[in-house]
Amino acid sequence: MEASQPLRIMIVADSPGTRTRLQAIIDAHPAFELASSAAEAPRQFIDADGPMPDVLLIEFEPRGETALKAPLDLAPRLPAVILIDEADRDWAVDAWLGEATAILMRTATSAEIVAAIESAAAGLVTLSPDLVAYARATVASADPRAAMRLPDALTPREIDVLRMLAEGLGNKQIARQLDISEHTVKFHVSSILGKLGAASRTEAVMLGIRQGLVML
Repeated sequence: MEASQPLRIMIVADSPGTRTRLQAIIDAHPAFELASSAAEAPRQFIDADGPMPDVLLIEFEPRGETALKAPLDLAPRLPAVILIDEADRDWAVDAWLGEATAILMRTATSAEIVAAIESAAAGLVTLSPDLVAYARATVASADPRAAMRLPDALTPREIDVLRMLAEGLGNKQIARQLDISEHTVKFHVSSILGKLGAASRTEAVMLGIRQGLVML
């Protein structure tokens, strides 16, 4: 069987220091490959004939909606992981409600960024817990009943556990694969059920499928 090709990631960030930090994350992951790194998305996206990156990884200094949307306008078909500042949370909520992408705070850890890239490449939506809380508060101010319909965000590890539940794995098998204790697996399962409002593992998996967290 032919080995799967690495995901090609393009970094777009104003700060050279930020580009260096993000490139280190990409270089350290065996399944990722750096396609390019630049301060802004190149105009040749529009007429590109060569290979396109698989995922955009975007971080900007807080310059507002126009700066954040520029790379997405140039390459609207590409999955994008966007790292934002607190000042841009309103834009992030609108983007999350209107288009499938991954949005994290710029303080996100390397593990969270990696998980978001993998999710974006798989066509899933990722939103940081901070932004979920802000979205709930924002929606609640306009329609308190609507906030009740917004799910709490699962952590990357909880998503891993949920996907293994979908594969029919038991606690021991999950613990072995993730190299954690069974007690920790039980804690994650309990948290998943609570966040999704599920009464059973089967219901949690079904809700995960509907929300795009699990792909069968």
